Amino acid sequence: MDQKSPEISQIQCLIDRSAAARSCLGREVAVLRQRLDIPARLCGSVKDHPSAWLLGSLTSGFAARFLLRRKPATPSKHRSIPATLVGLSLNAARPLIKIWLADQLKLWLAGPAARSLASRFLTRPSPTSKSL
Repeated sequence: MDQKSPEISQIQCLIDRSAAARSCLGREVAVLRQRLDIPARLCGSVKDHPSAWLLGSLTSGFAARFLLRRKPATPSKHRSIPATLVGLSLNAARPLIKIWLADQLKLWLAGPAARSLASRFLTRPSPTSKSL
């Protein structure tokens, strides 16, 4: 029995030491979780110091307003009615002009054979009179 008594006391000592280590680790984990819980910390800070947060947000808003300000827009020039109508007509004619220019470019790139072929199709045959 004397031999078992030192072993039992050593085992009990190890058990007590492991329980103390577990409780110490539990406390450290709780502290670490509290430090890493940013939303809860921010919420607590806003509840504890609302005036400081309000003053800080106002200051940062004014600073951003002055630092990120755009140049004022130049006032639009008022055109006369004829100039507006000419601009609108040119915008409306732009697709037709593009198509005509593309056709002319195709004919020019195709060479003289395509020009003669195109001239055959573009000219109208003269009307012939047939009597009934």
